[in-house]
Amino acid sequence: MKRGTIITTLAAVMLTAKLGKVEYLGHYETWYNLPMGRVMERAAANGIEVDYWERADGMKMNGINIICAGAIDRYGEIVQTSRGNGIILDYCENTENDPTLIDLAVVW
Repeated sequence: MKRGTIITTLAAVMLTAKLGKVEYLGHYETWYNLPMGRVMERAAANGIEVDYWERADGMKMNGINIICAGAIDRYGEIVQTSRGNGIILDYCENTENDPTLIDLAVVW
């Protein structure tokens, strides 16, 4: 896959800034836009190769995966999102109420 390539999916609904929350493959997705410095430092400290960049559609990426936040016990897990493959590298507090929630890191 080339950098900057927008991943298309067969999902009826894809997460966007306007929608804010969508259901996809049995989980809920929202988005967040925070600095990724500490997230990338933590990833490196946990042995995950760091290759941060921002995709043309606004997704914050590590290598070929969208950076995601999820439940703490899912750290490092590759997940399917409405925008393509993601990797959970951050913790989302809202997963305490909804463990199916995944936040996608974006520049929106």
